[in-house]
Amino acid sequence: MNNNSEWFAEKEWLQKVLTEVRKQLNEKRNYKERFKKEYIETHKEMWDNIGSVAINNGLDQVVDFMQFINSTKMQKRNHEFTRQMEEKYEQMLLSPYFGRMDFIEHDNDKAEKFYIGISNLINEEFDFLVYDWRAPVSSMFYEYEIGEGKYKSPEGIINGKIILKRQYKINNGKIEYMFDSDINIEDDVLQEILAKSTDNKMKSIVTSIQREQNQVIRNEEYKNLIVQGPAGSGKTSVALHRIAYLLYKYREKINSRNIVIFSPNDIFNEYISNVLPQLGEENMYQTTFKEFMNKALGDEFKKEDYCNMMEYIFSYKDLNIYETRIINIRFKSSLEFINILKEYVSYLEKKNRDFKDIIVNDKMIISSKEIEELFNKDYNNMPIKRRLDKIKNRIIFLLEAYEKELIEEAANVLETSDYYTSEKEIKKQSRAIAKDQMLEAYNEIDRITKFDLLDIYKELFEKFKNFYKGPNIEEIKFYTLNKLKNKELNYEDQIALLYLKVAMGDVSGTSEIKYIIIDEAQDYTPLQYEILTNIFKSANMTILGDLQQSINPYMNLGCYNNIDHIFQKDKTCLINLTKSYRSTMEITKFARKILNKEINDEYVERSGEKPFIINLSREEDIKEKLIEDIKVFKEKGFKSIGIITKNIKEAKKVFDYLKDKIQVKAIMKDDDEYISGTLIIPAYLAKGLEFDVALIYNAGETVYSCEEERLLLYTACTRALHVLGIYYSGEISPLLKEAIKI
Repeated sequence: MNNNSEWFAEKEWLQKVLTEVRKQLNEKRNYKERFKKEYIETHKEMWDNIGSVAINNGLDQVVDFMQFINSTKMQKRNHEFTRQMEEKYEQMLLSPYFGRMDFIEHDNDKAEKFYIGISNLINEEFDFLVYDWRAPVSSMFYEYEIGEGKYKSPEGIINGKIILKRQYKINNGKIEYMFDSDINIEDDVLQEILAKSTDNKMKSIVTSIQREQNQVIRNEEYKNLIVQGPAGSGKTSVALHRIAYLLYKYREKINSRNIVIFSPNDIFNEYISNVLPQLGEENMYQTTFKEFMNKALGDEFKKEDYCNMMEYIFSYKDLNIYETRIINIRFKSSLEFINILKEYVSYLEKKNRDFKDIIVNDKMIISSKEIEELFNKDYNNMPIKRRLDKIKNRIIFLLEAYEKELIEEAANVLETSDYYTSEKEIKKQSRAIAKDQMLEAYNEIDRITKFDLLDIYKELFEKFKNFYKGPNIEEIKFYTLNKLKNKELNYEDQIALLYLKVAMGDVSGTSEIKYIIIDEAQDYTPLQYEILTNIFKSANMTILGDLQQSINPYMNLGCYNNIDHIFQKDKTCLINLTKSYRSTMEITKFARKILNKEINDEYVERSGEKPFIINLSREEDIKEKLIEDIKVFKEKGFKSIGIITKNIKEAKKVFDYLKDKIQVKAIMKDDDEYISGTLIIPAYLAKGLEFDVALIYNAGETVYSCEEERLLLYTACTRALHVLGIYYSGEISPLLKEAIKI
């Protein structure tokens, strides 16, 4: 922009904004210091006036103490809120806004300027100096080019015309550049962002949100959103910005504690942990399905984790029992198995539970018929476990009343005895006598209300022929029973156990959670979706995935039609993101050829080097060549280099060779910490991550050899932002033969 008067006007406006930011920042700092002093003074006053609290000091002291506690809680909340505001203003001092729109409402002659940043800035006269990117009017910045535009305000739809769109790069409170744009936010700002080297954390994309991404972020029409998008389409970023939008829009109703995101692993949780704080919001609760499931199932069993299952699938094909295990994984991930589990739960609800009369000393406490009526009628609307708990509590209530009578009777007898002289001894012995008389009844209660999840699951496979008539019935039955006998739970069996636990009422749902985000949705089975929707019944869900990145060939979603039955059609929408932003054109084209199918998704036209493919005679030579190339890439200024192996076994081998020769780190488990720099990582742990340089270690035909490994290899290649390198010894993988023709 060469217009000097415009530059001067913009610099003057920026100074006005920064002056207001500094003023409000100083106010908040003063508030924070005041709250801190008040907090200290309140504590001092509490100890001076009240001292240590004891019951024998009287109720008045306890009341005074509670008043002080409530006061300090309020002061602490005020201090925390002020601290957060202080951080926001400090961030705004560096870059208070990134965009501007001039908009003329219909039936109005004068254009209004809207400066857009990460947060609202309002002066004492209630003038908006900066609008939060999530404000209704800001949506036009992402949605429209120069020309007609509209936005939805609390008063209704506001129509008008956008006559200017301007974008800025402001760093350390100075405008580095600005330009006017008559197109959507794409080439200049986006290209600059994409061309940068990445580091150890995901960044906010608020300055470059694209139209299709914005429509997902702000969608409020549907309770459930299913978002399908190719690798690099910004699905995770969209999910996090959607959370920030919801926290802004419904700040009176929800906070970060009402939102949970299910990530693929802990590495990814760490990787995305900076985005919401960058947007001025607290992080929501982050978990993985594995962690969630472990908490629910407890530590009674020896449990295989997801990482070990993936290692088994991709590393142990030569085992005799491998095919049997794969048959089990496929079957227990199928829609058919869901129906079997549902039928089994129905069977358990109706089966004869062999209730017996509860009798103590010939006195009928409750009859078997009454217990059956409680189970089948009174508590019929509850799942099995809760029915049994209610019955147990009901019978214990009746028994406790009778137990008091027995204690009194025993005490009367003992009082006439010369053997017991003290009242304390009589009470103790009376209780022991009554307890002994009640023992059989309590044992019977335990028997009829017993709930052993492992036994329940075993029974399904012991009676498997009653529920399943298909192929491989004996293999599935005996393989599962043998594992359960040894108290070993394969990952696929844990999911089935959790489903039964939830369906039978042994996992309580939570109404506190209002929104669920599920990332890498393609790697969840329909059964996992059944579990999550049963637990979080009232929560809105945003589900983000890419069916082309189903890295587990046997346990995955398959297609979105497989979860149609779970979500109400009129409250659910499937949205397709159609553009990839991560990799250069050359890398994107190459990676898509690996899929061996027609892919019509768009990509950003950012050019770079073609992927390089190097054939070496021995595997040892690949490691030596890696050392040479990594040094070159570091000299070129690339910050993150990912050496992507097929599995952990291969990752360990590469790490052991490289660790004493170059600075390199490795991720071997799904709960390892994500580290920037040069990193060795198995392909199935790299999903969702991105690297300046991705180097595929040994893509020879003996490593990536079969169709089941195609999507794993594709996912590995799509981790690259700027450079993709592939090394192999022997013959190249048949999965790459189409791609290398590019």
